[in-house]
Amino acid sequence: MPPRRRTPPRHQASGPAVASRPLWLFATLWSLRQYPTAKREWSWERKFQAIRAAGFDGIFSPPRSELADRGDLRYLAVTSLGPGMDAVAPFRAAKDLGAVAIDVQLGDYDSPLADMVELTAHLASVSRDVGLPFAVETHRDTFTETPEATLALERGFRARTGHVLPLCLDHSHFAVVRHLAPGTFWERLREPRELLESASQFHLRPFNGHHCQIPVLDARGRRTPEYREWLNYAQSLLAYLRNSPSRDPVLAVPELGHAAPSYGLSCFGDTWADACAVQRDLRARWRDPSLSVLSP
Repeated sequence: MPPRRRTPPRHQASGPAVASRPLWLFATLWSLRQYPTAKREWSWERKFQAIRAAGFDGIFSPPRSELADRGDLRYLAVTSLGPGMDAVAPFRAAKDLGAVAIDVQLGDYDSPLADMVELTAHLASVSRDVGLPFAVETHRDTFTETPEATLALERGFRARTGHVLPLCLDHSHFAVVRHLAPGTFWERLREPRELLESASQFHLRPFNGHHCQIPVLDARGRRTPEYREWLNYAQSLLAYLRNSPSRDPVLAVPELGHAAPSYGLSCFGDTWADACAVQRDLRARWRDPSLSVLSP
């Protein structure tokens, strides 16, 4: 039998107010790809058990048949689409697996804007037909790798359809494009406000202005200084989402990559341990926004 889900601690009456919208944190299977090594990679059952035991709400992955055995874990899907590609198949595959939504990496960095507007309008139609919400991810080497291109797409989609384009914000790529200085992450990345207000999903991979993934824990298991700087940004983002009038669940992925492709450098520590630490920190700060980012 899978381990029982842990019951979150109850707040005392004098403690901080509980957020009125849920935060759903999804572990990416990328963190466990070829983990702990390619030769000794965990079985699917062990991966699912580890994700559940760590306190994640669900799994983030492209549609694949093995996910049917995930048990009570929620599922958030991801796919890559460009003009002329079949959008219905991945949407239906994700829907059949019980996905709550699907994240789309869109086109290429040099795709024409008009083609991308047309494609997102088509995705919106497929989303309605299949009954599965979608969001376009901001991502390197896709059309949305810069804030300017993403904003142009959002405005073009709105003009074409009359609706806001749902986005999955991964600010790590924008931060690297801008080479943002420490202490400025939230100040710079909360703009353009249109993009922040359009977001229905978030990828929360710790980053700085030069690396879209940084180590979370040092060799002694302590939070690294660079990660604590990122946690300032994450805490501000969570406060914004917590105070939003929306009551929809916040769908977030602490998306730390392990292998194939690897975003980590050879000197980085244990990717899965880092992902679990981020999950705990985000969960704690969602429940209690007064927590110090300096606490270990």
